[in-house]
Amino acid sequence: MTTLNHTALVKAAHDLAPLPPALVQLSALVATGAYSPADVEAIVRLDAPLTGRLLQYANSAASASYVRVGTVRDAVMRVGVGPVLSFVAATTLRPEFLHAIPAYGLSEGELWRHSVATALACEVIAQKAPVEVPPDSFTASLLHDVGKLVLARFLDPSHQRELTAAREQGGDSSLQAEIEILGVHHGELGGLIGAHWSLPPRVVRGITHHHAPSAGDDVICDVVHLANVLAKRAGTGHVVTASDLDADPDALERLGLAAGRLPPLLETVTKRLAETVERFG
Repeated sequence: MTTLNHTALVKAAHDLAPLPPALVQLSALVATGAYSPADVEAIVRLDAPLTGRLLQYANSAASASYVRVGTVRDAVMRVGVGPVLSFVAATTLRPEFLHAIPAYGLSEGELWRHSVATALACEVIAQKAPVEVPPDSFTASLLHDVGKLVLARFLDPSHQRELTAAREQGGDSSLQAEIEILGVHHGELGGLIGAHWSLPPRVVRGITHHHAPSAGDDVICDVVHLANVLAKRAGTGHVVTASDLDADPDALERLGLAAGRLPPLLETVTKRLAETVERFG
């Protein structure tokens, strides 16, 4: 068994292209907790293609309104700052997430579909949970699996066989198998990427601890964890063992959501995902 070269992984994470300026600026703004729709508009409107896509999104059936909006500020007022942040991230990062990742059983476009499903699940949680869900949660949910983009580059066939054996024969969860075989898990690497991209520390925590939310000691970790589980239950991502579909009971308790409330949340996520895929591909 050979663990991966941690130094090489960190270098690969740092070699990723920087995030688009609009996304970095918007993430930093939301992290301050002090912003207005006008502040968001000032950032987004400088990117004409992004403005057009945001207006299309705000005027789609998914926004549940028949009154059309024509400005970024009105679009922000309609869909909310958190979903706008997630939408900007999704729009600017989509090409990277469309690649197939065979090492994780993900065909072309599947990582993208799972990431979008997780962001949609975050929106549903924000609407239904009795606790306040930080706007940063939307971006962390969308980017929670970004570590797989880098980690997969280092997995040779022997690593893949060992991971499969640890999961299927040893009964390890996906996270346990990565730690045991590779010496690092994709959440940890994703956190390094988020830090390299200068994302707010809270977003980095949400990405890093989405499989072990108690370790993050922040509600954002609970939200991203549950959003990931709901997205997998909705049929996206790669499910290896039954434990991949289990929501952490402590996370549910901190969110104020009983396990019995998850089925209607899942139904809403599944419906919204189908609508989103149909409209935006």
